[in-house]
This record gives sequence, structure tokens and C-alpha cells, in this order.
Amino acid sequence: MEDKLIKVLIIEDNPEDFRLIEEMLKEVESPLFELHHSNRLSDGLRCLVRNGFDILLLDLSLPDSVGLDTFFSVYEQAPEIPIVILSGFSDEETAIKAVSEGAQDYLVKGHVNSPLLSRSISYAIERKLIEDELIRHRYYLNELVEKRTEELERANKYLQEEIKEKETLIDEIYKRIQFTLELISTIITIDASVIKEEDATDFYIKSQTRINAIMLLNEILDQSEDFAMVNFDKYTVDLINYLLDVYAVDKNLVKLNLDMGGILIDINTAIILGLILNELISDELKYEFLENRCDESAGQNKCELNINLKSYEGTINLSMDYIGIEGDINESEKSKSPLRFIMTILEHFDGSIEFLEDKKKINLILREIKV
Repeated sequence: MEDKLIKVLIIEDNPEDFRLIEEMLKEVESPLFELHHSNRLSDGLRCLVRNGFDILLLDLSLPDSVGLDTFFSVYEQAPEIPIVILSGFSDEETAIKAVSEGAQDYLVKGHVNSPLLSRSISYAIERKLIEDELIRHRYYLNELVEKRTEELERANKYLQEEIKEKETLIDEIYKRIQFTLELISTIITIDASVIKEEDATDFYIKSQTRINAIMLLNEILDQSEDFAMVNFDKYTVDLINYLLDVYAVDKNLVKLNLDMGGILIDINTAIILGLILNELISDELKYEFLENRCDESAGQNKCELNINLKSYEGTINLSMDYIGIEGDINESEKSKSPLRFIMTILEHFDGSIEFLEDKKKINLILREIKV
């Protein structure tokens, strides 16, 4: 896979600071950065209009603008571009204000190195993508609810109970959006703690699959008359097909053994379970397929994905073959485990994990989430 090229606009009036930033980003092997430089705010704003940039690194002290007004000027003209502030002053109040108003990060010059700057750029871009996607989807859901409500009113203006039902539906949708936003925040926090150990390209792919795992659920709900429950059989098949495409795995080499019994799962629990399943299947595809463990020349024509899902008394039990781990996981090694994302998610939502058959099978227990 080719390295992603990230176009960066740097608005910085100090030539030495710009050269330092340039040298730091040259030290990063992946992703690749294409840098553009302006030393005045007015020049930088014109440059933003003419060119498409992935991110802006902004100094707050410029010849023609000083302080947070510098950020507000850029944000007002180009709210769609993620902005990372690079300031010469460690001002906590300014930093909090900037981030609360839309900046993705606030870094202090002299306290930044190559890995930190690269991580901050990747994090800023990913978070902006997530925010924009959630906003677009929220608008779509609002339009959908309004349309369906109008149809009910035209059908029978006297059916007040139908109107109340739609009001409840709106409330449920906003609860779902709120829950998704809180979950995204948790994912970002987890990613920020582990990205130091991950390849930037792999991190980018993982972030995209996590977002898509959530969006697939929303697409299924949008096509269903039930806005609260998800057919997890269909979702699992859609997710597996998506991940096979992402990791370029020949579908003819895959044998799916799914035992789910047509279980319907409430949306909030489904989101958590979908993220966990996304991680497990992604790891299994990498270990089982991308490392060529399925080899037709060796007489093994197919690799199997065995997934079992059961629901009882408000508890979801997920079992799956899993070879992406060796040996025991103790607390001190947890941060290095390939399952660290799943383990952190389960801890956050009061779930549990166990390994069976000499670490070749994984069993997860997750309680249904009520919001």
C-alpha cells in the first residue's frame, strides 16, 4: 500500500521555526508530507482558497494577526480544514479555549518532536473526518424523521398517538447519536494511548474500519422500519465482506461458519459488539490470510471464520477462533497486546474476555447497554 500523502499548510512568520517543523516532518517515514508555507495570515487565507489542504499548522503570533483572533479568522473562512495550533507560549487557558472552539490540538514550540507532531497531525485529520461524518449523518437522520412525521400527519391528523411515537423516535435517535459521540471520544482516547506503537498506515486503516463498522449499523437501521434493533446476522456478513475488500482477501478462499440464530440486538450494544467484531476479524484476516497461512499449494483451499453469537438474560456471548495472540496476557503486558483496544472497550462497558483451547479460541461476554 502506498504511503498516504498529506498536504500541510504552515502559517508561520519565523523562518527558523518553519525550518524546524520541516526537518521534523522529513524525519517521519510514514505518512508522507507535502508542505506549503505562508508567513502572514492574509497570504495563508488566500492560499487556503486556492489549494486543497489536509491540515493547517497555525502560529498565533503573526505580523498581521495576534492571539486567538488568528485562529478565529481561519476557522471562519475554512471550517472544514483541521487546525493544529503551534504556539510559542504554554498558555493553558488559551489552549482550552482554542480546542473548545474547534481547533484539533494545541502544541507548544520547543516541546514538540517528530513523532509527536506526526501523531498530532494524523489524530487531527481522523478526528475531523469523524466529526464531519457524524454531523452529516445527524442532518440526514433529522430530515428522515421530519419526512416520516409529515407523512403520518398527512395520513391522519387526528392520530396524536402517532405523533407522540415519532417524538419518542426522535429522542431515541438523538440518544443514539449522543452514545455514538461518547463512544468515538473513547476510541480516540484509546488510539491516542497506543498510536506510538502502531505503523501510521496501519493506524489509518484501523481508524477507517472502526468508523465504517459504526456507519454500517446506521445504514442497516436507515433501511429498516425498526430504529432500535439490528439484525446482527446481516450486519456480520456485511462487515466481513467489507473487511475482505479492505485487506484484499480473495473471497473464494474464505469459508464463513456463522451461528447467530437471527439474534436482534439493540443499537447501542450492537455498536460496541460491532467494533469488537471488527477488531477480531481484522486481526484474523491479517494473521490467517495476509501471512499466507491459507495456501492452496499446501492443500488448504479455504480458511475458516467461525463465529458464534448467543443472547440470554440481557447478556451477549460472542465466541470466535482467534490466533492473533500467543501466551498469557498479564496486566503489565496488556498495553502491548493486539487485543488492547478490545480489552479497554470491555473494561469501559463492564464486559469480560477469556481464552479457550490453548489460546486458539476467544470468548467475550458483554451486557446489553441501556441508555
